[in-house]
Amino acid sequence: MPNITIRQLSDAEAPEIMYPLTSYAFSPSPPLRDKAEFMALAQLRRGATVVAAFEDERAVAVVGSTAMTQNVRGRLFGASAIWGIASHPAARRQGYVRRTLAETLAVTRAAGQPLSGLYPFRESFYERLGYVTFPRPHLAKLTPAALASLLRHDLPGHVELLTAADGYDAFRAYAIRLRDRTHGMAVFDLPEKEAAIQRNDVWVAVAQAGGETIGAMTYNLRNEAGAGMTLKANRFYYSTSAGRYLLLQWIARHTDQAGQAEIRLPPAERPETWWPDLRATVEFSGGAPMARVVDVAALDGLPAGEGAGGLSVTAHITDPLCPWNTGAWRFAAADGRLEVIRAGDAECELTIQGLTGLVFGTHDPADFAVRGWGQLPAGTQVALRALFPPMLPYMHETF
Repeated sequence: MPNITIRQLSDAEAPEIMYPLTSYAFSPSPPLRDKAEFMALAQLRRGATVVAAFEDERAVAVVGSTAMTQNVRGRLFGASAIWGIASHPAARRQGYVRRTLAETLAVTRAAGQPLSGLYPFRESFYERLGYVTFPRPHLAKLTPAALASLLRHDLPGHVELLTAADGYDAFRAYAIRLRDRTHGMAVFDLPEKEAAIQRNDVWVAVAQAGGETIGAMTYNLRNEAGAGMTLKANRFYYSTSAGRYLLLQWIARHTDQAGQAEIRLPPAERPETWWPDLRATVEFSGGAPMARVVDVAALDGLPAGEGAGGLSVTAHITDPLCPWNTGAWRFAAADGRLEVIRAGDAECELTIQGLTGLVFGTHDPADFAVRGWGQLPAGTQVALRALFPPMLPYMHETF
């Protein structure tokens, strides 16, 4: 039997160990992707945490993580963005990824990241590891010509067009402003400006009024096979009505250049209401992110639901991947905040998936029995809804 070890990699060895495993997992082969290109990109992702599993001296599984800060119900937390999960084909379905991810979460928890997010290859696999699914972003498809009448309106402010290099700092600063008031939104702690400049694959349009940024959009223009030019906006954010309509005016200015526009939007957006005769079609965009609570104790002080004062629930949490969470916990509202403390007896059973669904506001406790996330008496469900009102999270970062 081989000797199995799981450990965090040094910055020097991580790219060499990740290269064959992630290239085989995520790229067409043979041959493996260009190694020089991979190494150059790896150098740009500074501060990453990488954990690997070894059979004797051979690496068989790897997990990468980048630190980010995430808004949950108005409070900011450290969180780990999990990426690059890969295993050697001969080592699959033997629990290596599970064990490597568990070690990664232990490392990131110690580094002050009590939450975690990822984009799954299969949701059911990561749900078993404690993650729950967020609502998927939307993709609005419309014609710039349908917005042309907006150009007759004299809106307060203007839009500045910047390259990826010149606009990176302004867009990041604006995204952080939005994160601080948007539930679920997460932004990487360390800027990835060099990587963005190297890719150079987006324009940055910044809407400003009175010297303040009130909207920002990143987009490119691409020729679609047989369909002409399409304006593809992969981020479309605004903090005022004027910010939104300045960006829509900017799209309208491409009427004679792009026959179509595609705008990736947070799930709460309703683009069909923006403008008459827009005829926007809305579909899901890409895969849905997932998230989990890594450290239950760190939830102490989380904003509680309005009107939840005096309510409390004591639940026995089960979390096989993060055993420090397993046990009885009391969740009580006091002065608008949750008190989260260890308890003795519990009134109900709750898995870490159930607790995560409550924290992020994505799942109703009535669904937990059929999901296998806990058995909750009717009165307990009412209290949990008051403590953790439903919300619509949006991740922002993709990784």
